[in-house]
Amino acid sequence: MDADQPTLVDLFAGCGGLALGFHQAGFRTVLANELHIDPATTYCENLLRDSKETMIVGRMETVLKNKDIEALGLGVGDVTCVAGGPPCQGFSMAGRGNPDDPRNSLFKEYLRVVRKIRPKSILFENVPGFANRYGMGLREHLIKSLKRMGYLTDVAVMQATDFGVPQLRRRFFCLGIHSDYLTRDSVSLPLPTWSQREIETKLTARKVLDDLDAYQSRGGYGTGVIDGPERYLRGATTQFQKMMRAVSGTTTSGYTWNTRIPKHTELVSRRMGEMQKGTKSDAFVGSDLETSKLSQRVLSRDSVPRITVVSIPDDYIHYNQELPRTLSVRECARLQTFPDHFRFLGKRTTGGKRRRKDVPQYTQVANAIPPRLARAMAEQILRHLNST
Repeated sequence: MDADQPTLVDLFAGCGGLALGFHQAGFRTVLANELHIDPATTYCENLLRDSKETMIVGRMETVLKNKDIEALGLGVGDVTCVAGGPPCQGFSMAGRGNPDDPRNSLFKEYLRVVRKIRPKSILFENVPGFANRYGMGLREHLIKSLKRMGYLTDVAVMQATDFGVPQLRRRFFCLGIHSDYLTRDSVSLPLPTWSQREIETKLTARKVLDDLDAYQSRGGYGTGVIDGPERYLRGATTQFQKMMRAVSGTTTSGYTWNTRIPKHTELVSRRMGEMQKGTKSDAFVGSDLETSKLSQRVLSRDSVPRITVVSIPDDYIHYNQELPRTLSVRECARLQTFPDHFRFLGKRTTGGKRRRKDVPQYTQVANAIPPRLARAMAEQILRHLNST
């Protein structure tokens, strides 16, 4: 193990989107904490196969107390970065949002761990609503707390498409470098790595997803696998597809995971087919196609997906008019820039009271930081630390 390799403490780790991006930039995870077993299992399967003890599952305030950190022997300056994105439902504009949501205080737990470890750098991530909702002053509290610990910071709401992620995903980021390891008097978040022309020509739905759309050859609705592996029936043809399949294989001899699509009824299929033609859901009122599902949107084949991947699998409709359908876990993962060899474990989806406990594959994908965006953050941290 390289003693000079940058190290990551990953809090609120999820299934590993942030960690994957950091690993791609050269980091290794020395400690991860995740509340739920499903995403923690996915993280270990993909990123900690030889060191699963690095993952600590449970509530941070219970399983990662200061004495627990001391027992791990992580001294001041031993860790390159402490990163984390506390659960965002209390801040989110997409959800109900609640200033009294107990999850809103978890960012203070993040600060406690930073204070205890005092890493060379920090990365804090959340929904845009963290910065401006409720007048709670959370952003100011975060920045002032980090400043008292000796960190210079930069904060902004970043757009994922600017870093090669094919979806409209905006996230709040705070990047900080401790003054002991900084040779300049300011810190900055990374600049966009993709031009608007590159985004519009290389990140269309077709160029991102087309090689996965072989379900008619497999037998139609209900085909694909919940886990896998499953061989590709089409080769990768675009730059994006080839990058996502660099490990799993760019030809039909390769294989991937998590490809199952729903077994839609004839009525649901017909409704989605009409929506693909441009019919709005309110036009179905009074007909057999009437539905209470009003949030469904159709992906445009030759445009950048103007969506944000969410945990509800039927929010988006594929552009294939010969087989109207919602997206597979793998297709959602592609939109998040998870490579095809990244395997999601646990149930594919869940419902009812199980939602309180289960974190199914769709939710794991939706809750993750896109690895491409995370990699840009990790590389920016290394630029700051390595500049002389």
